[in-house]
Amino acid sequence: MDDFDIGAEHLVFRADAVGKGMSDAALRRDVRTGAKERVWHGAYLPTSPPTSDEPGDSYPAELERYRATVVAASLNGGPKRTASHVSAAAMHRIPLLRPDLTTVHFTSVTTGKTIKRGVVHQAALRDSDIEIVGDIPVTSRARSICDVARTGTFAQGVCVLDSGLHLGVPMYEIAEQVEHLRRHHGIAMLRSALASANGLSESIGETVSRLVLGDNPLIPSPDLQVAIPLDVDGTRMTARGDFGWRDVDGVLRVVGEFDGRIKYHRSNPFGDRLPEEVIYEEKVREDAIRATGPLVVRWTWSDSMRPKVLHTKVIAALRAANLLR
Repeated sequence: MDDFDIGAEHLVFRADAVGKGMSDAALRRDVRTGAKERVWHGAYLPTSPPTSDEPGDSYPAELERYRATVVAASLNGGPKRTASHVSAAAMHRIPLLRPDLTTVHFTSVTTGKTIKRGVVHQAALRDSDIEIVGDIPVTSRARSICDVARTGTFAQGVCVLDSGLHLGVPMYEIAEQVEHLRRHHGIAMLRSALASANGLSESIGETVSRLVLGDNPLIPSPDLQVAIPLDVDGTRMTARGDFGWRDVDGVLRVVGEFDGRIKYHRSNPFGDRLPEEVIYEEKVREDAIRATGPLVVRWTWSDSMRPKVLHTKVIAALRAANLLR
């Protein structure tokens, strides 16, 4: 079974399985042998080998299995609970930074409590705060990203807000949620993260890189998604660099690239194309950018997780371009 786009139709419910002649012993055997995993009480998901992704992003296969868990828990939990926080963000497929996928979150107007493998948050939800995704009620995208931002770390908050803005959640909807949540726990964290959010970042890796670069006072604030006119084999095109630094005359001197452009979000991330074709095209693009004048500095997740390494790389490029002394 594909690891991706897992929904309620992929779940095996005990009641249905037993009704069709499968025994509890057979279900337990499938779990023991790894053919199925028990994602919630009375709900099972056929398994397949996990796929890996960059360490800072939510692992796609894990997220899809988590979505199946949220669906199963929602169907088991009754109509008064709405999936929320990380669970709702996962249902909306909003990219997150290192989310906790061991716990399912709900919001209920009637009660707040901790349940096995889950938390029910007590809060009032308006009709506009609720949407239907995968046939289950979840909090809206704006409410979900604000709930994640106010209950996580600063970096997690900026990442989820960046993700939401980039996916098209209007700033006015986020601002309205901030006002509505002004008396809720974590509102100060939400406001702080929102002040640093920017919908121009196209990935969690770019957001984390921006935050890490901002921690070094020597590194000027870069432009994001800088447009670079190129001529590739006689074809005029415009590329976009993740980060760009200009001189006092506005000339682009350094382009910074987070090396996460090729994402492993599917079992076959390149579609019908060979990986080497994609990598070659990326090299041609980078050579074309260099041919226009600026230096290009690239970094990986490993670099962004080691601030001194990333700072050293970028500062060296800025000095080589005479933007720093």
